[in-house]
Amino acid sequence: MQVRVVLVEPEHEGNIGSMARIMKNFGFTDLWIVNPKTQIGSEARAYASHADDILRRLKIVTTLERALKGCSQIVGTTAIPGQRPSNVLRVVLSPEEYAQKTRSSDERVCLVFGRESTGLSNKELDRCDAIITIPANKDYRTLNIAAASAIVLYELYKHMHSAKKAFQPVDSHSRARLIDYFEKLTRLIGAPSHRRTKAVRAFRNVISRGLLSNREALLLIGIIRRACCRTRTKIDEA
Repeated sequence: MQVRVVLVEPEHEGNIGSMARIMKNFGFTDLWIVNPKTQIGSEARAYASHADDILRRLKIVTTLERALKGCSQIVGTTAIPGQRPSNVLRVVLSPEEYAQKTRSSDERVCLVFGRESTGLSNKELDRCDAIITIPANKDYRTLNIAAASAIVLYELYKHMHSAKKAFQPVDSHSRARLIDYFEKLTRLIGAPSHRRTKAVRAFRNVISRGLLSNREALLLIGIIRRACCRTRTKIDEA
């Protein structure tokens, strides 16, 4: 797995340096920053300690979309998971659960951390294929961004280095085809627009949470494609 760490509008210089140091601790080097609200100078270098090389190579962009370019899977982080069963936008995994499910992947994963004050917006979370939250005391769930990133990156490092290559997880192309066929099926059966949107999001959540192999994805694609063909034939005959 290749990991790109993205900080969205960081507000404190020290946190940028701390992030670089934590990335260095666990062998990650690709740091992107979206529209920083602080300078990146001496304080960041001091907090980075021996990871100033990561600061020198970091990329600054103006939009989240630019930071996500070239990544196969986008993973957001949030301190507050959805509370209602109907909220399919906030189906989340712990760092360990996510790391276990993706440890054998060869894809480029974009790990997105939000603002220190407000985190990621609902729109930004909706852009993600999976969402990670760190289980914590319900009376005070929010961790400092450096502490949160250390936990997430540690779990990724641990599971990546214990991965067994026998299992081949679904690749981005097969995952996209599977979701496209499912979305097509929801249209063919005449599901209302608002229910189609939620159903497709729920289906994406299931794929992101599940330990789906490439072979399993291809089998599902075949079944759903056949269901689409038969449904279309019945519609044409009606």
